[in-house]
This record gives sequence, C-alpha cells and structure tokens, in this order.
Amino acid sequence: MHSKTADGYWVEHLLRRAGFGSTSEELAYYKGLGFEASVEALTSPDKVKDDKLADILSKQDFDFTDLGDVKRWWIYRMAYTKRPLEEKMTLFWHGHFATSNAKVANPYLMYQQNELFRRNALGDYQQMLLDVSRDPAMIVWLDNQQNRKGKPNENYAREIMELFTMGIGNYTEMDIKEAARAFTGWAAPSGFYFNKKQHDAGEKTFLGQKGTFNGDDICTILANKDATARYISKKLISFLAYDDPDDDIVERISEVYLSSSRNIRAVVKAILLDKSFRTNKSYHCKIKSPVELVVGTVKALQVQKLDGDLSALMARMGQNLLEPPNVKGWDGGMAWIATDTMMERFNYAARISTQKFDTTDGYINPVKLAKNYNVSSASDMVDNLLVALVDGDVPHNTRKKLLAYVAGDASGKVGDGPPTGKALDVKMRGLIHLIMTLPSYQLA
Repeated sequence: MHSKTADGYWVEHLLRRAGFGSTSEELAYYKGLGFEASVEALTSPDKVKDDKLADILSKQDFDFTDLGDVKRWWIYRMAYTKRPLEEKMTLFWHGHFATSNAKVANPYLMYQQNELFRRNALGDYQQMLLDVSRDPAMIVWLDNQQNRKGKPNENYAREIMELFTMGIGNYTEMDIKEAARAFTGWAAPSGFYFNKKQHDAGEKTFLGQKGTFNGDDICTILANKDATARYISKKLISFLAYDDPDDDIVERISEVYLSSSRNIRAVVKAILLDKSFRTNKSYHCKIKSPVELVVGTVKALQVQKLDGDLSALMARMGQNLLEPPNVKGWDGGMAWIATDTMMERFNYAARISTQKFDTTDGYINPVKLAKNYNVSSASDMVDNLLVALVDGDVPHNTRKKLLAYVAGDASGKVGDGPPTGKALDVKMRGLIHLIMTLPSYQLA
C-alpha cells in the first residue's frame, strides 16, 4: 500500500485532478518524472505530441452535424489524449460557460465552441472572454442576436458579469444596461457578424468608467477586475483542489492571475503546486463527476474500445455533455450522488467488468490486466488492484473480505495461490466490480 509521504502517492492524486486518472503506463511515466516535473509537463500540453490520439480519431467516422457524434468525439479525446489537463480544462470551461444544444440546436456550433475552449484552455482569460463573446453558439444561447440599438437585450450582459467574471454583488443594474448597449450589433447569422447599423456607438458609463465602449471594451474591463481574479481563482481551486477554499489561498491565486496578465496556465500551475494541494484536505475529497468516473475507468482498465452510448450513460448519471441543465452548468459535489444516479454508477461497474460479447478485443482482458498489475498471488491481485483503482484507500476489514472472495473456491475454502484459467477471468472481473462499488472509488 502507499505511503502518504511518497511522491508517487501525490502523483496519482495529481493525475485524477489534472486529468481523468491514468493507465498503468502513464502512471509509471509521471511517477518517473516526480510530482513537480509532472505538474510542469501537464501544464505544458503544447509541448506534447498527441499522434496516437490523432491516429485513433482518424479511424473513426465522425459527423460533426450529429450531436451524438460530437459527444463521442470528445469522449475519445478525453480517454486517449496525452494532454489530459488540456481536456480537463476544456471540460471546466464547458461547465463555466455552460451552453446547451437544447437551445442552440446546431451540433456543429457546439463542436466549434468545444474547440474554442480547448484552444484557450490554458491561455489568456481576456482572450477567452473575447472569443466566447463572439462565439455563435454563445450568441444564440444567450440571445445576443436579439440585442439591437434602441432595444438592448440584457441577457448576455447580465451573465457575463454574474457567471463568467465578477459574480453577483460587484455590479449594478445600470452596469448591465450599459454593457448590453456595448454588445448591440453582435450577431451570428452564420458565424460571428458585426452589424454596425444595430450597434449603439454612444457614450456609456460602465463600472465607473466613461467611453464609447463596444463589446471588446467590456470584456477587457471585466477580465482585469480584482473581483474577476478572485471569482475565477476560487472556481478553479474548487474544480482542481477542494471545495470552499479559504480567503488566504483565493488571494494567493488571485495575485497570480493579475501578475501574470490573466494567464490561466500560471493560475492552474500555482493551484497544483500550492502546499494545500498535497494535504488530506484535498486528497479524495471530491466526488467524481460522471465524466471522470466513466473516462477514468476506461483508462484504469485499459479499455481500447468505446461503446457509442457512453454519453447517454453519463447523462443518466447526471452529466449530459453539451446539454448542461442551465446557464450555471452542473452543481457537482453531492449533487452527483442520488439513488438513481448511484444505481447507474453500479450498473456501469457491472457492465464494464463483465463485458465480453463474442470477443474480448478492446474490452477488459483479465489475463493482461493481471500481468500488467504484477499479480502472482491472491493478495497481489487484491492489493495491486486496490492501489490501481482506489490508491489502497479502504478499511482493513474490506481488504480481508476482498481477499476471501479472490482466494475462496466454490465451496468457500481459501487456497494459497492465485486463481488460474477461467477462475482468474471470473475472479478478476468480480474483484473489479466489487472495488468499483466501494465508496472510495466514487472519489477523485
């Protein structure tokens, strides 16, 4: 079992937060780097070639005008990328700028928005805000195509301050009205279009400043506010480290945001290297989202074939990609755990651990897994899979029960050696299923 003082212990923790867990191969690579070098590598995706993912994607047939295919494409990316933080941050921005195809009704625009999030995932937040404000899916989602000179629509102006930058309490109703005037004429009939005739070019007073502001000016002002630095920093700490961060760390990370000219890579790096990230306060304190649970399992069990309905499975667990419930996105945390969604988690555990059909190609291969996890005895099988799937974070009595399951025969008699042949297949699948239904498997 792990020691909490070991560097590798925290590397596993890091890979769950800055990605979706790891395969045994990836874990060995990052453990070889050590914790701080792993943070550097993960926060520098532009230096990592992703040829294998490109090859995998090239063998699939994606229709980006089909919503199911856009979801399937993204799940492939999350499962097989060598740039896990880039995809994890794309997921974060999708929740932050929550946009739903239920209203956009154009899967290709949702695909383009997803690429926008990936392109800006670790870049300048001001540029992200400018790009999102011009994004056709966002314009449709928050009604900015209806925002015209003399008849301003305030929907986007309100949400950009309440949800995307400063948060409630840092602006007035008049600031919303003035910002709405600045965004007039921004439309998306087929891509972004600036309709000069519908733009209000008059003087505005916004957050105490006067000028003939347009939408770009509003984004620039908002991205550089202290309140925005605190709001974005707190949200990122909650996503990557732990919920309800105290004022001290929020201030430390906010200073990084401002001093680095809003650089999200610097902010994320500071969170992951902060002393609080490697403490019990952060470790196994977050409930896995459905995406983290499904993709993380695929990685841990080295599944090479993804079923087409994984996005529907995630939706039944409470996270319907590209169709968040409202403009605030998913609540997360305890909201992921309910009677019906837990049943879906356990059904997924049963399905992925027993999935065989006519061939095991691409699905779980117990013999291969046993070899990769160095199984040479019944206790090896239990201990190594507990480490791989839950960091060994189980009560002693639970381990004893799992060992009795693996080592016992049909009559209940406990043997000395590891199971072999068909018994190995059955016991490995059963053991994986049992571990996946443990409380600690639900934690990131």
